[in-house]
Amino acid sequence: MNAWERHGELRLADGRTIAWQASGDPQAPLIVALHGWLDNSESFRPLAAHLHGYQLVAFDLPGHGHSSHKSSPYVFIDWVDDLHRITVAAGWSRFILLGHSLGALVASAYAGVFPERVERLILLEGLGPLSQPDSTVPAQIRRVLERRLNTARRQHPGFASAAQAVAARRQVGDLDEASATLIVERNLKEQDGRFGWRSDPALREQSPLRMSEGQALALLHAITAPVLFIRGSHGFPELGEAADVRRAAISQLRCEKIAGGHHFHMESPADTALCIEKFCALR
Repeated sequence: MNAWERHGELRLADGRTIAWQASGDPQAPLIVALHGWLDNSESFRPLAAHLHGYQLVAFDLPGHGHSSHKSSPYVFIDWVDDLHRITVAAGWSRFILLGHSLGALVASAYAGVFPERVERLILLEGLGPLSQPDSTVPAQIRRVLERRLNTARRQHPGFASAAQAVAARRQVGDLDEASATLIVERNLKEQDGRFGWRSDPALREQSPLRMSEGQALALLHAITAPVLFIRGSHGFPELGEAADVRRAAISQLRCEKIAGGHHFHMESPADTALCIEKFCALR
């Protein structure tokens, strides 16, 4: 599946490098794509093969794939900061923003903070930042801080083969073998005859503090771009009726459902691409 036509690295002002892959005419309307947690830009390869009339640029988020790791913990608002640094470094002032899962959470927050920079917003299996009740904050902070003490001590033994790594990845998600192979192969490094993850182990630690639901809704209210929200028919159930309040917070929202699970854009890339193309063609 040779969808990518260009690839490279973007250097941020702080010295970190962000790996990217791109397809489509560089002069065509730009879609910036953000992948999900512990995925990487390869999760958009199937979609890139079916998307026409647009330039699609997919990044490996910090700590993922071939991008630099961070020296500090990964907290949600820093993902928004990283996205802003990336787009400024790339010289993009206005673009279509596409996000899946974690990428959708980041994209929706970014569109609320910098509404003038987002022409259209496309959210796959994600609708606004994660939130938590105020009453859970003390226990959440304690749990995360205690787990951080053990992060450096936990050493993954690695895998004897790439196939073994693919099998392990499939045990913790709904990925089919082809999709898991795409993501895993970009996230593997070989050392001393064994295969280990490129991704930063610190990514597995939760953020010590999430937004309140009121803060999350305020970000959604601030979005001015037209928004396309797509769910998988067998995706995250909490994105169903329970998300009605969040959907109501977005002024220009179009909702669709596509066959598949949480990674429906990899399982049904042609349908996903068509849905995106129709949405972006609306005036």
